[in-house]
Amino acid sequence: MEMLKGKRVAVTGHTSGIGKEIYDYCMFHGADVRGYSRSNGYNIADRTGDHIINDCLGWDADIVFNHAWVPRAQNKILKILHTQWKDKDKVIINTGSATCYYSIGADVYETDKAELRDYCIMAAKEFPYKNKCRIHNVSMGWTNSAILDGVEDGEYFIPPYEAALVLINLAQPQNYVVSEIVVNAKFKPLKNMVALRDIAQNNVLKSLTDERNDQGAK
Repeated sequence: MEMLKGKRVAVTGHTSGIGKEIYDYCMFHGADVRGYSRSNGYNIADRTGDHIINDCLGWDADIVFNHAWVPRAQNKILKILHTQWKDKDKVIINTGSATCYYSIGADVYETDKAELRDYCIMAAKEFPYKNKCRIHNVSMGWTNSAILDGVEDGEYFIPPYEAALVLINLAQPQNYVVSEIVVNAKFKPLKNMVALRDIAQNNVLKSLTDERNDQGAK
């Protein structure tokens, strides 16, 4: 994708799954890419993402893939960058969740993702005359990622590379705003959806517990 060449691209959660696919794709196509993950000292849970926000602003990133999630941090990154860049031609692309439309019972996760979606939809009404920073949300369905660890029948789910392409394509110059996209995987038979929901919910709760333990150890 020629438009990525030379662009400063930031990716949160760049070491696995969709985030890694985005990072690798942008690198391959000539972008100047910075990744933010625990592995390089940018744990999104630390200070709810303040260090990531400060680095993106200081570096003056052109495109931000706001992919990683912990409670409050993903929304905070979006809102602060969007506000700070209101007079600049920037793009922020957010990885949301289709659980906004069908619950798996992970209340904190779903509330955060719904807020992410709603903010992007409302912001579209201000582009570009009040805010030149273009933002998008993709409410992503079941993807082969950490949230589905332990689930079989992977052919039902969206491959991370294909999910990444949906997000990356939104970075292209546009004369319009795609504020919200819903991308669904193939649905499993209803009898299997309960087990799928339970595994996904348990993995979200485990992720939250791991983050709290990490914070408590500091």
